[in-house]
Amino acid sequence: MTAMTMIEINGTLSPDYDVLRDQADLTTLPSHRVRLDREMSQEDVDLLVSRLADVLVTSCYLPIDLRSGRLMTNQSYHDIATWFPDARPRLEGDTFSLKSDPVVIDTPHVLVGGPIDGVWYHWLASWCARIAILKMVRPDLFADPAVRFLICNEANRAQFRETLLAMGVAEDRLSFVSHGFDYVLKDAILVTFPDQRYLYPEVVRSLSSTLRGHFLEPAATQAIPRRRIFASRQGLDRPKRRIHNWTDISPVLQEFGFEIVELGKQTAQTQIQMFAEAEFIVGVHGSDLANLMFCSSDATVLVIENARNIYHGMSASLDVLAGIAGARYIAMVVEEFIDPETDYSSFPTIHNRDVVVPEAQFRDQLIAMGCQPL
Repeated sequence: MTAMTMIEINGTLSPDYDVLRDQADLTTLPSHRVRLDREMSQEDVDLLVSRLADVLVTSCYLPIDLRSGRLMTNQSYHDIATWFPDARPRLEGDTFSLKSDPVVIDTPHVLVGGPIDGVWYHWLASWCARIAILKMVRPDLFADPAVRFLICNEANRAQFRETLLAMGVAEDRLSFVSHGFDYVLKDAILVTFPDQRYLYPEVVRSLSSTLRGHFLEPAATQAIPRRRIFASRQGLDRPKRRIHNWTDISPVLQEFGFEIVELGKQTAQTQIQMFAEAEFIVGVHGSDLANLMFCSSDATVLVIENARNIYHGMSASLDVLAGIAGARYIAMVVEEFIDPETDYSSFPTIHNRDVVVPEAQFRDQLIAMGCQPL
């Protein structure tokens, strides 16, 4: 890596395909995706992989084609300016501006990026999914030892790193970088980014199959699921969709034989094994339930939701994810705990309210879905 002179860019926003369609090294694969909203609509799309020279990678792992001055907004999260107001490119309508003092990387790199928000769901469904897409569309590039992978250093943590190695990426091909800096890739390999508004069933199945195949013994994939898993959020130190009346619900879970697990403290292998072996999975809406992609088709999933998530379609992500795995999905809608001393003027604060789960209703719901006390 070498430093580059400060550059100033003023350019336009463009979809990745508009930038890459004239490239000689563009490969596409027909696929489809599901829009995660109340309608859960589906559409046919192309997964793409393309090689492009002189790409500046800035905050949120947004790539800019320096030769044409176009920034590919659909190569990262949707609506960057809202979710990440401190992103370095200044976006205004269909244009952007950026002053950058980037580091130059000469060797070929796949732009993967990573969990800039630390969210396990987004890591699996969006960032790590790019590796699955590369293996599907350009297995030759994935297998080429000269090609390295540009990974956010937030993924250089136990659970995230485990998945990288399980996907078949060798240690010596990982280049960890910070989204606090800019980089110029002289030889960039760009891959479709499944942003948070969509799930791509074929990609999810490929990712799940690879990780299950790596972490699980062959016999385990054939075993009848028996475990009962409750994905607990009680260890979080602030309101973030915990169960407010936990003392009422904890005895019910114990009576029904649930393992109460804080998944964020478990290895990737342990999480995947738990969900693969689970007959019943229960949890409040949250990132840990990304592990639903590893479920058995015999599993039943109960997600505790608030009415707002149902109304706005935010619950669709877990509904669709369970469906891709073939699992049975049930939503239980409950009220939220509203703290009179908390400022709820921001969406994240509202979204993260704890929930109140009625004990009798919860018990009835478990029995109704076929889960009996032990």
